[in-house]
Amino acid sequence: MTRSRFMLAVTLAVVSAVGVISVNISARQEPQFRTATDTVPIYATVLDRDGRLVTDLRREDFEVYDNGRRQSVSTFVNDVQPITVVMMLDRSGSVEIQFKLIEEAAAEFVRNLLPQDKARIGSFSLTVQIDPDSFSSDRDELLTIIRERLQPQGPTPLWSAASTAMTALSNQPGRRVVVIFTDGHDAPLDSQPKVPFDEVRRRAETEDIMVYGVGLVNECAASPGLSLLGSPFKWFQRRPGRGQGGTQGRGAPPRLPPGRIRLPPIPLPIPGGRIPGKPPITTESRIGPDDGCKDQGPDPSLRTLTEVGGGGYFELRRASDLAATFARVAGELHQQYLLAFTAPVRDGALHRLEVRATRPGLTVRARRGYVAPLRE
Repeated sequence: MTRSRFMLAVTLAVVSAVGVISVNISARQEPQFRTATDTVPIYATVLDRDGRLVTDLRREDFEVYDNGRRQSVSTFVNDVQPITVVMMLDRSGSVEIQFKLIEEAAAEFVRNLLPQDKARIGSFSLTVQIDPDSFSSDRDELLTIIRERLQPQGPTPLWSAASTAMTALSNQPGRRVVVIFTDGHDAPLDSQPKVPFDEVRRRAETEDIMVYGVGLVNECAASPGLSLLGSPFKWFQRRPGRGQGGTQGRGAPPRLPPGRIRLPPIPLPIPGGRIPGKPPITTESRIGPDDGCKDQGPDPSLRTLTEVGGGGYFELRRASDLAATFARVAGELHQQYLLAFTAPVRDGALHRLEVRATRPGLTVRARRGYVAPLRE
């Protein structure tokens, strides 16, 4: 064999070997179940008693139950798995003062995405908007959307936003995730489509879509006066002796620093009225024995929605914690276990799932159900 022919043979052998290695790595990163329609995939997050991620478990450390019957785990992967995610951001008036912090938190989530992850960015207000037109792995494009293309403040069509995000994920392969940030309840305008929570919950349960929720609690302000992040009544509350429109001494108007002007009093809303993004105001929400100031949190159903699909729920009282929380969500999504088993029956029915860790003191978050394949 001539030297040139020998070098050509070596080169072809190396190229062939590299190709095989590349294919094997790709397959290990993103297992697919397109041909095995009876295979039920489960993504599981495991936490210890202190809420820290546990990432060193083995196949034998898990038990999977289908309608109460233990199943044999046919697939077990604890490598980093790529995600396809839609992030939905609440743009209601009650968080307008925090828009910059929310945008920076969303940007932190994008920065924590891996090169093989794909995402779209959504906001909900006067409408539900998701950009770009298709899923992207381009961080610069996603960060530009966060900085320049989110909607202005408006109402809170929360469940419509969740449903729209699920629809955007419906044709995507692999692990599909919705991340929702909100501080309020579902409160669309009367002219907007209204999606019932039960429909969103059903979709999360039957379509294998994982939902993560980040909720911001609007606390009563420590100092009285106008509070953009208080309860609906707190937005307009004035107390005697302090704040705009209060009194000092015997009914005298408050003294203002030189150069300041007095603003007219802010009128109280009519009972039964509504502030965009907040529940209707009622007479019960006015001053009572404890002065009527109560913290306002996100809709409790958001936590329920996250539990159905095996996601996580984080409720915060400080907007300054948002960036760290969004980074935590990205970290969790990249530290989940992939388990799979073969569906025992093909009845087309909803089956209840339970995933347990055999080590003591561990908590497993995973989807709670799946729809079995239908017998042909």
